[in-house]
Amino acid sequence: ISAGRSHSHFKLKCQARLCEMWTAFCTEEVCEGSTDPERSFVLGWPTTNCVANFRSAEQKETWLSFLQSRIREEKEKDYPKSIPLKIIAKDVGTCAYSKTLSVTNVDTANDVILMALQQLGVNGSEKDYKLWVISGREDAPYPLIGHEYPFGIKMSHIRDAMPHGSKHCACPRQLQGSFLTEQLPQELQCQFVLKPSRLAVCQQLNDLSQKSFKRKRSIINWAFWRGPGAHLDNAPLSSTSAAPGKLFGLLLTAICEDDNLPKPLLDMLSLLYQEGPSTEGIFRRSGSAKTCKELKEKLDSGAEVDLACESIFVTASLFKDFLRNIPGSILSSQLCDKWVSVMDQGNNEEKIKSIQRLIEQLPRANVVLLRYIFGVLHGIEMRSEENQMNAFNLAICIAPSLLWPPVSSTPDIESEFTKKISSLVQFLTENCCRIFGEEITSLF
Repeated sequence: ISAGRSHSHFKLKCQARLCEMWTAFCTEEVCEGSTDPERSFVLGWPTTNCVANFRSAEQKETWLSFLQSRIREEKEKDYPKSIPLKIIAKDVGTCAYSKTLSVTNVDTANDVILMALQQLGVNGSEKDYKLWVISGREDAPYPLIGHEYPFGIKMSHIRDAMPHGSKHCACPRQLQGSFLTEQLPQELQCQFVLKPSRLAVCQQLNDLSQKSFKRKRSIINWAFWRGPGAHLDNAPLSSTSAAPGKLFGLLLTAICEDDNLPKPLLDMLSLLYQEGPSTEGIFRRSGSAKTCKELKEKLDSGAEVDLACESIFVTASLFKDFLRNIPGSILSSQLCDKWVSVMDQGNNEEKIKSIQRLIEQLPRANVVLLRYIFGVLHGIEMRSEENQMNAFNLAICIAPSLLWPPVSSTPDIESEFTKKISSLVQFLTENCCRIFGEEITSLF
């Protein structure tokens, strides 16, 4: 994997074995900025996830088909095809313990979670838990999204412990005995930790999907870079539990006293309302990932942060991150099917009435924040000639942060869902005054 310096010169960035690579379509889970799902997919290898962007849908499909075919071919050559994998359970039940599973080279992280839950005798599904990796290669633990291959991650670490001449061969004889246990140097060890996702721990809402974990983020146009590592709930490795933050990953009803938005949220919204309309590419362009990470940790700790001193793109990225971490989404994944069907209504008046009926079913705190959000989007749309962000462009960028399905589905279904929700958010933006009332234009 390399970065192009010119048409004929490349700089080597990384070497990855095809049998250890994976592809997926959860671009929103990996990339901070907005991407077109028709022209992109997730490409990863131990221990990185990136989004690959292409010039056309046809080019994307060609590369995706080619890579998936080659990955399957190389996996057929794998030896061994299964290994024992130790899973350490934390905050699962009343104590910390572990189980060793037999994992194959085609088992995903979600598959391993289900196997572990079965072995541990714990009820639940893969959406209630996260599999974290503690690697000597990384500064901090990080969560797997679900599509990655733990087998490939473990074998990558084991191969790194091989003598130089044998680590690149397909079937090194040394891949047995102690190399398949934890008897490796500290810097080459790789541990897998099963922890409840924050929603399951803090809210016990097992019927809602959520995105409350921190992520590695990368976006590539055939030039790769690695995002900053994510922390295991910001806790030291020895900790058996992690305290939730004070802002991100919590239900709005938990942080909105008497349905009033907390000050950090109001600060973000106020800045977006003031500066967004005059900022080209607002919500489309991403802020510094490093700065966003640092500010998020400060905000989550309850520290005072002067966002006015930061780039407005950082504020926009932080705000989208906050929305993506609301358990079950601000529009409620439980109402997902009803929201999707809104745009199938006959005329605009029927759509507006359907939307208002759905809004009445949301918690009051969610409605309060929605009014502020669409007040901001309305102000930006009114000056779209200046900022190049009309209702359609705004919807493409922010819709995935407002609603997502309660369960994962196929790429085709997810793509169709994204289109429908984007159309819904565009309609909400264009008709926000009729839906929420004219007063949303003077909330600030």
